[in-house]
Amino acid sequence: MKKFTIYNSTTQTFIAERQPWPCIDPNQEPPGLPADVFFLEEVKETPPTIDNMTHKLVEDAINYNIITGQAIRSWSSVALTAEEIAGRTPAHVEINGIRWKSDEVSQAAFSSMTLLIDKAGMASDEMVMIKDAIGDTHAMTVAQYQADVLQYGMACYTQFHS
Repeated sequence: MKKFTIYNSTTQTFIAERQPWPCIDPNQEPPGLPADVFFLEEVKETPPTIDNMTHKLVEDAINYNIITGQAIRSWSSVALTAEEIAGRTPAHVEINGIRWKSDEVSQAAFSSMTLLIDKAGMASDEMVMIKDAIGDTHAMTVAQYQADVLQYGMACYTQFHS
């Protein structure tokens, strides 16, 4: 169901938002409206696609267009500050530029991956892929993974058991 904003063009302010059309016939103008008051159909533009780890959506000022009969809501992508990014990054241990999640579920997943690599007998020069704390994928050799996961395990042990 369409919703409408009631807008006063003289004061350039809205009177009410998210209102139904006040007449039974949607092609009929509401009776008794002052000349500077308009019913504008509310239109929401599709927000831009963003990376939630580096950007946020900010609603723009509503564009009240009495010519097209629309109150248009749109969005802008704004880069996060370093502080905001840090607040959104899960607990992690950084090793060789990769942020390894340090929650218990992630520790169990890396432990299982290590066990799988060992049981499969993967060669030290074979490649494995891991996802870091912000979702980026990293390729590394089994040898590098084993060296990094050892550091990761020690860091997690120190963090949770000291």
